[in-house]
This record gives sequence, structure tokens and C-alpha cells, in this order.
Amino acid sequence: MKLESFRVQKFRNIVDSGWVRVDDLVTCLVGKNEAGKSGLLEALYYFNPAYDEGFNVEEHYPRWLVVADRRKGKLEDATPIQVRVSLEHDDLEAVNSLVGEGVLSSESFEVSKNYSGKRTWGLNCDEPQLVKNLCGEFDPALSELANLESLAALVEALNAKKIEEGTQEVASSALELIQARGLNEETAWSAVNKLLISRLPSFFRFTAYSTLPGRIDFRELSSTEDHGPATSGLQTARALLELAGTELDQLENDDYELRKGELEAVQIDLTNQVFEYWKQNPHLEVLIDVDKETVRNANNTLAVARFLDIRLRDKRTGYSNNFSQRSSGFQWFFSFLAAFSEFDNRPNPIVLLDEPALTLHGKAQADFLRFINERLAQESTVIYTTHSPFMVEAGNLDRVRIVEDKGPPEGAVASEDVLISDPDSLFPLQAALGYDIAQNLFVGENNLVVEGTSDFIYLTILSSCCSADDKTGLNENWRVLPAGGATNIPTFVSLIGPHLDITVLADSDTKGMQRVTNMANAGLLKASRLILANVATPSQHADLEDLFSEGDYLKLYNRTFGSSVKLSDLPQGDRIVKRIEAHLGNKYDHGKVAETLLRNAADVTFTNTTLENFEKLFLALNSTMGQ
Repeated sequence: MKLESFRVQKFRNIVDSGWVRVDDLVTCLVGKNEAGKSGLLEALYYFNPAYDEGFNVEEHYPRWLVVADRRKGKLEDATPIQVRVSLEHDDLEAVNSLVGEGVLSSESFEVSKNYSGKRTWGLNCDEPQLVKNLCGEFDPALSELANLESLAALVEALNAKKIEEGTQEVASSALELIQARGLNEETAWSAVNKLLISRLPSFFRFTAYSTLPGRIDFRELSSTEDHGPATSGLQTARALLELAGTELDQLENDDYELRKGELEAVQIDLTNQVFEYWKQNPHLEVLIDVDKETVRNANNTLAVARFLDIRLRDKRTGYSNNFSQRSSGFQWFFSFLAAFSEFDNRPNPIVLLDEPALTLHGKAQADFLRFINERLAQESTVIYTTHSPFMVEAGNLDRVRIVEDKGPPEGAVASEDVLISDPDSLFPLQAALGYDIAQNLFVGENNLVVEGTSDFIYLTILSSCCSADDKTGLNENWRVLPAGGATNIPTFVSLIGPHLDITVLADSDTKGMQRVTNMANAGLLKASRLILANVATPSQHADLEDLFSEGDYLKLYNRTFGSSVKLSDLPQGDRIVKRIEAHLGNKYDHGKVAETLLRNAADVTFTNTTLENFEKLFLALNSTMGQ
């Protein structure tokens, strides 16, 4: 049976969540802390929990509604959860085998559950059609019964014919068929309902994942006490043995060779399973050992106790330590993998994960998402909550549902509409999308990093001008990336430089360029791929603006600010921008000059000096391509 959508009402801070559509594979509930994400999962879990848990009206009913709603009737009659489900092929086959085709009015329907635990089914069955279907399997002598309106009337008529002369045998056979299918004393609806109840999807909700102990007493491990999913470290340890496909008796074997062989098989299998998805340190391996220790019992006698020790060894250094001493992120991931294994083989589960992977590094969260998609979602529908951008798949934003708490009286709501009033609720989506754009932006060869958009404009337009004048322009295969300011260049380069083909163009006296020069000296950026603006001018200190002839740049400046500054007005110096600022007595917005060129490129002409200077720059930049 497939879960199509669900709706939560009057549960915790939720008055009416609205219908939340569920993706076939993975659904992600995104929102701020305290938005109501966990409440949605909890209410859904109680619809058909894998463990013996249920609604508690005193605990779960919205506090601000209790008094007013109690006056209107019993709070227990309120319906906190509704689901829409649809029957899959095997469900339909089971129904048709029981009652025949045409009895169900629809293959999809709603089921609700109130605080007292009673379910209400929005399922209609055509009982006269059931009678027709059954009579079609009876002896033709009973065909006259096909027009009866109910199963009860059919059974009554068959009992009457059972004592009539000539129909005793066929009536008895018909009654036996009805009894064999369990349809006696049933209606079409009750019969179908009993069948479908057993086929409702069960829900496994993981919230607090109990960390696996690094050292486990065999006596405690062999106890028969049962716990819910990952609610205790011992339960997680039992699940770990199940994950490894071994049993406690095999690890306790007194035969050293047999015990050692089983331990080695377990640790190899666990290493392979864990590190298929844990990529933060692929050099680790799991070590499993059995240790003995003399302990004093409650009656003051001595006994030998056995302990299961879980260790991790770094194959690079040979160093190993106890599992409990590893990072909290690794402990969480390993414990989750073990805890979930106890549900891996259960039929038709829906997995609910509440804020998973919070202790993991961003890249490790991406690995966990891969685990969800490749392992969990292939067997079970997964619904999880998060406020981490690394747990949002930018390529699958259709799976995202936004949860927002609007406060009383409206409460928390869920929506697929990103045009939502609270920007904080959208932040994980924005961050995820921005990260994805950034990753795609920097994928490829021949990246040219410049200080800002002004440099981008100058390079683009002057390249066209040079090409039009039969001079060399900027190679069209360059991907020009503005860093957002001169001081951002070192950080920009340190983030992407080691992984991509990158050339840096900067003013020769740019603040912070010493850090980039140091990176080149350290081999993090090829020295030949650091190009300074003075490569095209005789001056030691030059900005990109100094590649324009002084007259050409002054024309652009005056056109931008409606001024009439002449070259003779400027003090001596080797940087045109600084000379203009010295004349003005204050700084000006360099970007506006570039904007003027962008808007008026068609009617701006340049001297040969300007074009030759830019050609020298383009030749220098192009020469670094592919180095």
C-alpha cells in the first residue's frame, strides 16, 4: 500500500498542517527550529507505529485549544492524523482474490485515526457486486441468488436451500466456499477492511539514535529485554550483530580458531558496509575483539565476564582506539547504520528520520543523503526533517515541503509553495541552491578570477574591441569569475584553486595580494598563473584602469560623472585612479565608470595605445591556459 499524502490536525503546535504530499522515494521537511517538523513526523508515526505507542491527548493536544474544545465534546474524538493511501498491484490482487473485481469503489482512499486510537476508513464497497461475484463461482442452480443485496442475505438464503430438496449439496458447497474465505458473518466492507488493515504501511521513527557502546558486556547483550528502535545502546549493539550476520554464541565459541575466524569475518563485513558510505576517512577499518575480565558478583563470588570490544584502526598509521573515542559524527553514523539494520528486512515500512546527521560534517551529510537514496529509499519510503542546507538536494527540490509555525490561532503549516512569508524557513533551500550553483560554477577548465564586475566588463568589451581591430582578444574559452573584491581573492583562490585550472588577474598593488603570492610560492597556485596588471604597462604599480590611455579613461570618467577634468588638472603619478582621487580630495565609485562603458560600448572608441595595452594583457592571460 502506498502513502500518497497526510494531514495533521490539533497535535502539539499544529492546528491544521494541510495535506502534505509524499514523494515515492524521499520527502524532506524543511523549517526552522520549533517550526513543527518533528510534530508532523510524530503524528504520522502514531498512525500505525512499529512499536506499541500511541496518542496521548493530555500530552499532544494543543494547549491553547484544550479548554474551548473540551466544552464542545470529547478531546479523544479529535482526529490528529489523516492519510491518503492507494492500493498497489499486489493489494488489488489480494482484494480481488477475496471479494472479486468491482467491489472496491476506488483504489485510493483516506484513513484517519483519533486520539482514542480508533481508525475511520473512507472506503466504500459494493456489497451487491460481492454477492454477484460469489454467485458466479457457485453452481448455476444458485444463479437466482445473484440479485440479493447483501452477504448476510446470501448466507441466509443458502442456509434455507441447504435443507431444500435438490439444492442441499450445491448450497453446502457454496457455504463452504464463503467460510473458507472468512466471509461468513461479514459484510463486504468489514471483509475488505480486515484485509487492508494488515497491509497498512507501518512507520519506523528514528529520533534519538543511541550511540553504540565501545565495550559491551556479553551478559547484558544476551538479555531478552526488548527496546524500541535504537532507544538503548544495547539494542543498537544487538542490531550491529544482525547487520554483521552473526550471533552472540558464535562470538563466544571456546574454540579459538572458530571464534577468531568469526570475528575476522564480522569486522571485514562491517568495514565494507560502513565505509561504502563514510568517505571522511576511508583509511579506517573496524576491529572486533572479545576480552575476558574477572568481575565480582553480587554474592561476592568471582566470575569471568566476556566483553565485546569495538575498535577502529587507521591503516595509514596503524593506530587504533576504542569506538567510543572516535568523533561524535562517526559514532552517530555507525550507530545509525547498525540501528536501522534491524528493520532492513521488514515488509512495507515507511522510515521517519527526525533531524538526522546533525553532528556530521557537510560533506558527510551529503554521504548520508546518498545512503538514504541508494539504500533506504530503494526498500522504504523515507520522510526526514532538517534545517541543514547540506541535507537538501538542490537537484530534487520537488521533494521538499516547507514547514512554518505561524503561531496561534493558525499554528504550524506545511507547504510546497516557496512564496512563503518567513525567509528564515527558506534559508536551507536558498543555501543549498547557492551551494549547488557555486559547485557548478567552478566546474570546468580555464577559470579566470578577477577582482570584481568592473574588471569583467573591461575585459569583455576591450576583448571585442581588440578582435575588431585585428588584435588578439581574450580567449573565448575563459570563464571569468569576479571574486567580489580585491580582498576576497586570496580566500577565493584558496577555496577553489587547488582543485581547478585557475588563473588570477589582479591589480599590481592590490591589498592582500601578498597572500596570493605566498600561495604561489607554496605551490597552491602556479606562479605563472598569477598575472598582474603591470604586465601590460611600464609602470611597476598599475590597476586595470591604467591599461587605458590617460585620455581614454578621462573621457569615460567625465561622461560618467558629467565633469570636465583635464589631464593637466591631475597630479603626477603612475595610477590614474589615485591621481583623480587626489585631485577630487575624495574617492569615487570606480564601478560607475565601467557601467558607463557597458551601456555605451557601441559608440565609444579607443586609441591604439589602449588597444595595444589590453592586447598585451590578453596574450599574457591566454598563455597561461592549460598550464
